[in-house]
Order: sequence, then structure tokens, then C-alpha cells
Amino acid sequence: MKQRLKYLLKKWFPTIHPLPTKRLVRWEKEILAAPPDIKNEETIKHVEILDYLDDKECHVHNTQRRARSIALIPVTLGIISSLVLNVNDFIESRKKNEIGIHRWVNLVKEEYGDKFYLRNDLPDYMENARYIGNDKKISLKKYLYYRYTFYPSSSRLLIIDISFLLLYLLIIPPFLWAVFFLRRQAPLIIDRERQIFYTWYKGKAYAARYPQVGMAEKTNIFFLKVYGLDENNNLIGRGFIPNVSSYSFAFLSSGNDKGLAVAFMVKFLLNGKEAVSKVDYKRREPLIWWSKDKRPADLEAQIPLILAELDRLGPPDEDLSE
Repeated sequence: MKQRLKYLLKKWFPTIHPLPTKRLVRWEKEILAAPPDIKNEETIKHVEILDYLDDKECHVHNTQRRARSIALIPVTLGIISSLVLNVNDFIESRKKNEIGIHRWVNLVKEEYGDKFYLRNDLPDYMENARYIGNDKKISLKKYLYYRYTFYPSSSRLLIIDISFLLLYLLIIPPFLWAVFFLRRQAPLIIDRERQIFYTWYKGKAYAARYPQVGMAEKTNIFFLKVYGLDENNNLIGRGFIPNVSSYSFAFLSSGNDKGLAVAFMVKFLLNGKEAVSKVDYKRREPLIWWSKDKRPADLEAQIPLILAELDRLGPPDEDLSE
């Protein structure tokens, strides 16, 4: 079962799967031949992949931020709203039910007196009134016992309430954790001066020179591939899924979205910022800033080691087929 789960994870999530990749550079001629599309102060805001741009660097962000804002946060708010509505409905129904319970107790009192709950001849169908007795206010504990014991539909109510309670207890904490504490992945940084792509993940750097950057697609997920070193200094790949459109996280990007994103990155790298934009750009930081994957202190020391190994051996997963 464990091996099967690992296989499925590798199959569906290419960031951890060593898929054969083509080199990004092989499409350079087609990309550079495309008509120029130079952004201005307004149009640069609609370049979905972009986090930051200046003369030296272009920061590409992945699908995580869009997934959080478009799907994760609204779904979490929807679940919490559902919980609030159900709790409010429970409170309102409790008020109405307590009125009905007291009305029933008063009817029993009229027939059997104020001390009815001490009598041995009280009919079975009045046992619920005996349980309440002369209580002017019914505690939550007592109300819950009454609700799940004396109503004709008590068993059904108990099953429904427990089911909803378990559902909320199981679903809400993971969603809240994902919204507030899920690690925000680092951008893919295109360094024009050094002609490299690099990023990091949990303290490990991943990098590649432009001719070594991989590009592949799996189940409509477009990703670029850079490389790092494992504990034994062997090259390993890591896929980076750029946010080429608003719905990349849902695997709904079109071929045109991907083509425009690749063209923007390659033109910046080869021809500079002027080839893609008239202005610098910095996207607003997300409100949840504390979950960012911090830049490793030794990042600049790791990158040359990775590049040296790539220069010596080449990318480990290159697909040379035509």
C-alpha cells in the first residue's frame, strides 16, 4: 500500500518525479522570432508569472499563491461559515425546543402536581418531563441528553450532529494550517548577469545555466526544471511550476499562456528588461508573510557547486529523443 501511494504521488506530482525533460534552449529561435510584446506600467500587472522585475533579475512565482487566494481561502471561509450557520441554527432550535419542553412540563404539572417528578405512577411517555423537573433553565448538558434521548428522532439527530462535528474537526484544522502555515515556496529567479535560473527549497539550492534548464509537461502541468545536490553530492532535479495563468493551479492553462510565459522569461534573459517591459515591477507581498521559505544563508556557496557538477556531468534526466 505504501509503495502504491508513493507511485501515485510520483505519477501525479511532477515536482518530485524525475520525468525526462527537453532543454528550454531548444525553442529559443521560435521564441525570439515571436512579435515583441513590451509591457508598460499597466500591462505588466497582468503578467501572471511575475513577482519582481528589474534590469538584473526576474522573479517568477509558482501556482501556490493563486491556489491560496482563489481556492484555499474561499473554501476555508466557506467551511467556517457553514460551521457558524450550523451553530447558530443549533442555538435557535434549542431556544424553540426549550419553550416546547417547558410547555410540556407545565401540562404534566397541571395533571400530576408540582412534585410530579417524585411520583411512581407517572406514565412512561412523561419520563422526559420527570428528567426536567422544576428546572427553570435547562443547562446545555441536560438539553443535549434530552435531545438525544427523548425525541422520536433522537437517534437520527445524534448521528447527524456527531457526523457534522467530526467533519468540522477533521476538515477545519488542516485548512487553517494550510492557509496560515503552509510554507510559501521560493520564486524561480532568473539572473541575467550570470545567465542562470535558481531557486531553493528547505535550505537546499537548485540551479542551472540557461542551456541546462529543463522544460516538460505532465497532465497539463507545465514546469521548468533546475538541479541540486543530494546528501551524496549526486545531482537531483526539482520541477518548478510557474503560474502562467490565473488557473495554472487547476491544470487549466492554455498552450498560449505557457508560450507567452516562456517567451517573457527567455527574452528577459537574452535581451534584457527592455525587451519585455518599460518599467520595473514588484508585486505586492501577500498578507500572510510569516510562512515564507527563507533564503538559505549559504545559497551563494551552494550554487557554484551545483553548476560545476552540471557542467561536468550534464543534466541527469535529459530526454534526447526527437
